[in-house]
Amino acid sequence: MPANLPQIYHKIEGRLKFAATPEEKIPILKEMLAVMPKHKGTDGLRAELNSKIAKLKKEAKKKPQARRLDMNYVPKMGIAQVVLMGPPNSGKSTLLSKLTNAEPEVASYPFTTQKPDVGMIEFENVQIQLVDTPPLYENFHPPWLLALGRSSDVIIGLIDGSKADSAKELDSLLSRLEEGLIFLESKDYYSGDELMKKNGFIIISRSGDRDLKLFDKKYSERLNFFGFDLDSDLEILKGNIYKSLNFIRIYTKPPGKEADFTEPVVLREGATVLDAAYHIHKDFADKMKYTKLWRGDRNPKQVGPEEVLMEGDVVEFHSR
Repeated sequence: MPANLPQIYHKIEGRLKFAATPEEKIPILKEMLAVMPKHKGTDGLRAELNSKIAKLKKEAKKKPQARRLDMNYVPKMGIAQVVLMGPPNSGKSTLLSKLTNAEPEVASYPFTTQKPDVGMIEFENVQIQLVDTPPLYENFHPPWLLALGRSSDVIIGLIDGSKADSAKELDSLLSRLEEGLIFLESKDYYSGDELMKKNGFIIISRSGDRDLKLFDKKYSERLNFFGFDLDSDLEILKGNIYKSLNFIRIYTKPPGKEADFTEPVVLREGATVLDAAYHIHKDFADKMKYTKLWRGDRNPKQVGPEEVLMEGDVVEFHSR
């Protein structure tokens, strides 16, 4: 019996190649198990993944750095985890305090942040986890910090545009990330497979339009740039963060009832009706008979399992 694994399974599996430690690999394997459908075709694969997890747990216990990594591990919450990275005194803690309810220590001297600080961005009807990290620079790029970047959904790089060497700081930040096997991009730019393509963008703090144009000129084919100061429209910035996730929100409608627009089902762009069914419940897809789809003001239509969904779609599943 074929496994018939959903699209999201293969995307998660692709991250294993870049996981350097047992502490990185175990959560990825658990995610793969979580989205794997339960039937006879996946019994062997499920047993194989559980065996790998057990071996990795034993391996992690033997390593003295495991406790250190655990101290800095940030469990994901909300629809996604977004990580702030940048050189000393770039404004990461200020941005965290403005976008979330977190109250990190904010000071004018460098190295204020010593460990990850976490807050939640409230954007419309979803929550996005935002993680501030210690400064990343030439003499400080520990494995746990780069592992956090690899496991995140999006990385936002912060650069202080008022510094004379801000362009060099951006080059240095991108180099440090590449040393951690991370290639930061906003567009489909990187064509290699030696580094993990990580979606994200760069925020230039304390900058003017001229500074943004200078940065954009050098990296326009690869990265998007946004300015930030204390007068910035935070809702626009929150919207840009949500867009960078490449997610869509769809809504479910029980037969004969109204759709619930308060609790969206959040999926990757390109997700299908079948992916949505797997997301709601692993066994739900096997019992699906047909699906009705509402898109915008159009009348509902009956669609198949391979129908690609779009932001704001409403679906009504009918089971056998």
